[in-house]
Amino acid sequence: MRWLRRILIALLAVTLLAIAGIWLTLRASLPQLDGAIAAPGLSAPASIERDALGTVIVTAANRLDVSWALGYVHAQERYFEMDLLRRRAAGELAELFGSGAVEADRGARIHRFRTRIDAYFAALAADQRAQMQRYADGVNAGLGALSARSFPYLLLGQTPKPWSAEDCLLAPLAMYFNLQDSANERELKLERMRASLPPQTFAFLTAAGTEWDAPMLGVAVGDPAIPPADEIDLRETELADPPLDAPTSSEGIGSNNFAVAGTLTPHGGAIVANDMHLGLRVPNIWFRAELRYPDAQGQPRAVTGVTLPGTPFLVIGSNRHIAWGFTNSYGDWLDFVELKLDPQDPQRYLTPEGWQTISEFSETIVVRGAASEQLNVRETLFGPVVAQSSSGVPLALMWTAHYARGVNTGLAGLEGADTIEQALDVAHATGMPAQNLLVASADGRIAWTVIGPIPRRTGGGDPRFPIDAATADSGWTGWYSGADIPSVLDPPFGRLWSANARTMSGVEATRIGDGGYTIGARARQIRDDLQAQEDLSEADLLAIQLDDRALFLNRWHELLQQTLVQRSEPELVSLREAIGDWDGRAEADTRAYRLVRDFRLRVHKRFLQLFAAVLLEKDPAWVWPSLPQLEGAVWSTLQQRPVHLLPRNFSDWDSWLRAAAHDVVANLAGHGRTPGQATWGEFNTTAIRHPLSGAIPLAGWLLDMPAQALDGDQYMPRVQGPKFGASERMVVSPGHEDLGYFHMPAGQSGHPLSPFYGAGHEDWAAGRASPFLPGPAIHRLTLTP
Repeated sequence: MRWLRRILIALLAVTLLAIAGIWLTLRASLPQLDGAIAAPGLSAPASIERDALGTVIVTAANRLDVSWALGYVHAQERYFEMDLLRRRAAGELAELFGSGAVEADRGARIHRFRTRIDAYFAALAADQRAQMQRYADGVNAGLGALSARSFPYLLLGQTPKPWSAEDCLLAPLAMYFNLQDSANERELKLERMRASLPPQTFAFLTAAGTEWDAPMLGVAVGDPAIPPADEIDLRETELADPPLDAPTSSEGIGSNNFAVAGTLTPHGGAIVANDMHLGLRVPNIWFRAELRYPDAQGQPRAVTGVTLPGTPFLVIGSNRHIAWGFTNSYGDWLDFVELKLDPQDPQRYLTPEGWQTISEFSETIVVRGAASEQLNVRETLFGPVVAQSSSGVPLALMWTAHYARGVNTGLAGLEGADTIEQALDVAHATGMPAQNLLVASADGRIAWTVIGPIPRRTGGGDPRFPIDAATADSGWTGWYSGADIPSVLDPPFGRLWSANARTMSGVEATRIGDGGYTIGARARQIRDDLQAQEDLSEADLLAIQLDDRALFLNRWHELLQQTLVQRSEPELVSLREAIGDWDGRAEADTRAYRLVRDFRLRVHKRFLQLFAAVLLEKDPAWVWPSLPQLEGAVWSTLQQRPVHLLPRNFSDWDSWLRAAAHDVVANLAGHGRTPGQATWGEFNTTAIRHPLSGAIPLAGWLLDMPAQALDGDQYMPRVQGPKFGASERMVVSPGHEDLGYFHMPAGQSGHPLSPFYGAGHEDWAAGRASPFLPGPAIHRLTLTP
């Protein structure tokens, strides 16, 4: 027993020493918050202050020095996350993570961005290149000043590589992958559908809109026409029950952005509200900052908002004269090009200028713990060859990200814009993933436009489908500019809104194109919320951001009630009783919302099954693309109940709907739950995790944010899912920033011992009003040249 006690004591001592060693190593990589450091890259003294949430206030003698200081603090707080962004765009993740990341790297390497950025960087103005070089210098100084590698690199057994000025373009290129379909898979599947389905059936399933449309200019498209029986007749078809795996929504997800003119606000300044919905992680993708420096006229300039670590500029925020925010446009920014190959030489393809030769490049993918892989990339004048059409024709891919016009630092110009007109000029020259930009000004004006490049298409064909490379009157012929870019300035109704749905009608909508924009339900609810009030304050706009009313699902609740009325089957009785607590909201503790939502999705799943046979014959692994406007086709069918679309194993459409209701109950039973036990919060529980938490046995959960059952869903302004939601909420009026609000999940710092790790997360989760401006500084670091 004496020896056993000694062994146990020794083991405990070793364990404590190991824990102490880990703790000391982690502490050595904490950023320096106070004191003074030598900063030879600066032209004059500067400072980095932090408030209680870790919001950074950078004060410097000029914008170049701000870039150096911002790079320094980004590196100290977020270098691993910056590294992930550049590696995502360049296709270099496998070097860190091993074979599990090879597939993602293949998808990125085909675009050869590590090579392209040299040309993009060279195309920038000299002052923009200088900003990125100064930022890179600050990044490397901040990285070098840490006493130890940050814990992700220690865990992975890797050493961080230095940052280059060109890397500042890879970080925003990673957002292209986040916000757009880099492989154009949706359009590839649409091409397959058009080749297999009768024309009116294809149009029915891929309609341009629904009755829920709420464009800022124009009208709703309306629900599509049902294809006739002489084109598709399912009365002799018998369909098996679909699998009970959870159906996924086809509507798409995205962000909210809305603004009101000063004529509607108590202080006369315009207000903009923005919540960019993205995948959620620890730490958050954005980094809060206020940048203070003299402008070109020597006047003090203060810009407040969020930055993207890896770049030296503010992404959204306010400069006291204007404030701005974004939502993803979901326009059509990629096109396939059909290549007519030379039968005698398949390396040649025909263009209007004659035969051209396909170039070939070998990309080496370095794989941690395994042999490197070679990827052969075939490149044309239009872009890389990435796929084949349904008839076997090679397809090259054109993407705005493949052009220098699509990748620049023009966004930085918004920091210095003083008027709406200046902001629009900046937007129309900026190269970034095309977004809906809303701008509010201190003098009470508002505007909307597309920020990012819009290609000029010729030929008048449907850009959802491949272009003929050999035809002179098709393809891209440059970029829209100036007045040709869709914009709305000073709307007479004093309100603007965007929520990833169609924003325009007519020629403006055609120029933007349809890259899978979402159903208009969320945009309509925001529009109606704005129009319901004649006086709107910052608090009113925050309330709209937190609106979790399920207006879109009200009619589905009524339909489910009708489907279940007078049914005596025990499982349907339990379902009818459980939806009795419907209060029209996506609240965490309600059962009805979860059940009605699942019923709708299972109806959609059975509906698509009606049309899948011909596609499954050609491709047994067929999976439908995102069809965001499918609701219109489904609802038209349920209202009109055409007999020619009803399979013979159903006596009527009511029995078909009851089958979907049975699906809801059977799925719950498979998970050991009954309708009476299934709350929305049980399903909608957050899982906001650090990318490496799963690699740490037993203690990895300490890196993650707490799991919380939250209100909201994708069909309403308060968008919330387990791993998706508002990456920030901002409400601000330029010149009245002290009245503004700001929320951000998962905190500022990437270091788990930092006081700012997860700071502010609870306010975000609860929707509590927290100030837009930084609070009093509690830390100050002085930078001396």
